[in-house]
Amino acid sequence: MTRTARYRLVDGPPELVRHPRPPDRQDLERLTIRWRNGYEHYELDEAATHASEQPVYRWSYRTMIAE
Repeated sequence: MTRTARYRLVDGPPELVRHPRPPDRQDLERLTIRWRNGYEHYELDEAATHASEQPVYRWSYRTMIAE
């Protein structure tokens, strides 16, 4: 089952940018998406969002899951 994201990702892992997943955590300014053995964190890009028809989130950092 594939779901179309209602946002656009910029930067970060290329495969995730091409095929966004539903976020694990989301608020108005940040998204957190579980990806492989960690989480990719994105922040709202206000300038790009104003020019777009949907929210645009820019990659900011990655955290690893300790196992």
